Amino acid sequence: MASLYSAGSGLPERKATEASQPREGAGVVLVHGLNGSRYDMQELELYLRARGLQVVNLLLPGHGEDATRLVEVGWRDWVEAVHSAVQTLKGRCRAVFLVGHSLGGALALYVSAHEAVDGVVAMCAPLHLYSWTLPFIRLARRLMPRIRWAWEDIRDPAARYAYSRQRLKESYQWRVLVAIENLLKFLPHLQQALPAVTAPTLIMVARHDHVVPVRDGQAIYQRISSREKYLVTFHRSYHLITKDYDREEVFEKTADFIDEQARKHGVIIQGESHQRAWQQAGTPFEPPPTLDLQTRCWRWCQQQWQLTSMRAAQLAQCFTSWAALVYTQTAKKLKP
Repeated sequence: MASLYSAGSGLPERKATEASQPREGAGVVLVHGLNGSRYDMQELELYLRARGLQVVNLLLPGHGEDATRLVEVGWRDWVEAVHSAVQTLKGRCRAVFLVGHSLGGALALYVSAHEAVDGVVAMCAPLHLYSWTLPFIRLARRLMPRIRWAWEDIRDPAARYAYSRQRLKESYQWRVLVAIENLLKFLPHLQQALPAVTAPTLIMVARHDHVVPVRDGQAIYQRISSREKYLVTFHRSYHLITKDYDREEVFEKTADFIDEQARKHGVIIQGESHQRAWQQAGTPFEPPPTLDLQTRCWRWCQQQWQLTSMRAAQLAQCFTSWAALVYTQTAKKLKP
């Protein structure tokens, strides 16, 4: 497949990587979400390794222990990092796959539109989000460059507690608004690139996702040109499905999809069964501690405030779409 990167995309056209050693097996590039880290994909990495895959758990530029570094990078840096990881893995593996969550899923789709890969798994990937978000973020970041996020979008209380502790340890309880603006600038480029996605694609969405509307995943499914594409909806989890109630099914479907596509290219993956791999990766989360009434009330108020804000955004988006439709239809009728 010829490179589709244009000069304006910030990515130079590259020649295929010539492997110095024989390529064997199948490899996977895992890409976490915005303001995330390798920890987001850590269990999935262990699981896929146990299933016999070579895995690169990518850390996107600007992400790490110091979240303020996100102001130094843009969306093209994230795309270039994923592209480079794919090129490196192609030098070692006969079949290469991209697996991403949220922003990582969007990056996986974008890169697969410009780079030949053997399959893509996009989990809760954004496409439109909300029409009012970009101007709001541009205004807000001038007043407060970053905000503290008190609640992670995970339904499982034990998983949410473990994840929040890890985020606190990594100093990731802050959200840098410039990074959100970069994501929103990237989405129009993704929308234009989707028709060029022809690789087999597995799209996963969460029915109760409070971050990325489920309609974004459905729109991605409709706009890509892949002959072989699947849309799976999870009903028990929130946004971070790699950590939530459905994570075992997410892992199994991801591995089965990769195994099936690899076999079509003559690559036989030798690894553990799902049960054995899950035992190695799916360590049960410790139950959260019992909190006093005052702390529970305060956290409940924080959660309700965030949920209410997200629901209000969804209602505003619906009203905006309806108003635009009414205006368009009225203008057509009044046109002489």
